[in-house]
Amino acid sequence: MSIIALFQNTFLLSSLIVFWGDSQPILKAFNHTVNAENNVLVVQKSAPVAAELQEILPKIKEQTQVPILLPTKLLITGTDRKIYVEGKGTSNGYEITLAFEPNCSGNACSIGYFSAQKGGKSLEDEFSRELSLVENIKGYFRPLTCAASCAPPIIGWEYKGVFYRISLKGVGQSPEIEGDTLGKMANSAIQAGAR
Repeated sequence: MSIIALFQNTFLLSSLIVFWGDSQPILKAFNHTVNAENNVLVVQKSAPVAAELQEILPKIKEQTQVPILLPTKLLITGTDRKIYVEGKGTSNGYEITLAFEPNCSGNACSIGYFSAQKGGKSLEDEFSRELSLVENIKGYFRPLTCAASCAPPIIGWEYKGVFYRISLKGVGQSPEIEGDTLGKMANSAIQAGAR
């Protein structure tokens, strides 16, 4: 036997379902968004994580307490090579690395990384300009820079006490495109929420 109770307002439809078990009832509550104009139930699916990052995600989730923010797509261009993904988490953060070779330890095979550090901050001279991200978050950006070797473009932002970074090669042919591409990935990670 089950009893279903529905409570509705213009913004939220909540369902409370009572299942009668062997000795006591089991309660389950479900919240669903309702379109206020036509009272249609809107089922929200979480945005998928980029395909290349799906396999590493469960491992990182087991190892860190920090909300994991990852984009829905990797916007890397100019390659059809296999991408190898490795990563590790700690209680205060995580780092996910991408490379063209397994166990890559050099700049030539490295594509870049995603990282997060609770209580982290940007390093001195790490970024060269600011940009706006979704939810009025201030982002920090530095384009590809080359001296003795080249450092890929990087974007960083602070969100709920955690400093996040995305640094990737192959995201544009100019500083403007690099900033725009990394900004799109950062925005999709923020909008998707914790994984």
